Amino acid sequence: MTLRVAADPARWMYIPARFPWQGYTRVEEWSAALLAALDDLHDYDTDQRGLIRAYAEGLSRSIDTGEHRYAYLTQPHVETAIASFYEWPHLDVDDAELQGARDVRAVRPAVTEPFHSAALGDGTLTLRHVADATSGTVSAVAHWVWRMPDRDIIMIVGDSDLPRFLRLRPLYDDLARAIDLVPGDEGRSSIWPTD
Repeated sequence: MTLRVAADPARWMYIPARFPWQGYTRVEEWSAALLAALDDLHDYDTDQRGLIRAYAEGLSRSIDTGEHRYAYLTQPHVETAIASFYEWPHLDVDDAELQGARDVRAVRPAVTEPFHSAALGDGTLTLRHVADATSGTVSAVAHWVWRMPDRDIIMIVGDSDLPRFLRLRPLYDDLARAIDLVPGDEGRSSIWPTD
């Protein structure tokens, strides 16, 4: 089995970490195609095009090992968001560790609540607010976690813009519910787009 995310393509875009990918040989080709599609919708000026293209390439180049990333890019000139997914063999850690509930940077206790997905069943959602030691900026960080007998599945979102996090929270929940287990090749990376 492997994971698939049936993300709403009008809202979320899978961010590839390695190239070639779906016909694009380099990240620059992929970002040019993305920018062309967005430019058709929003008619960006030269400066906006440069910023959006650099942002898209940065999203791809900064993906960590084992991370799969989706980005909210419907209007990147207005707001953006990132959701990171991880799938690991069942880890020998307690729930609080996986949920991030004991984060020492938290400015108040983390809140964990049940979270249900039709595909994955019962999991948890843990929300904490953490402060940056240097700037003092407070960010919301949320972990959607499912502990399966053979694997742990996690979606993580962090945002230093608290009103934006609250506004997009229903979209994050929908994205978490779009995760599904499907028959697949265990040798390949998981969390592929649906098409």
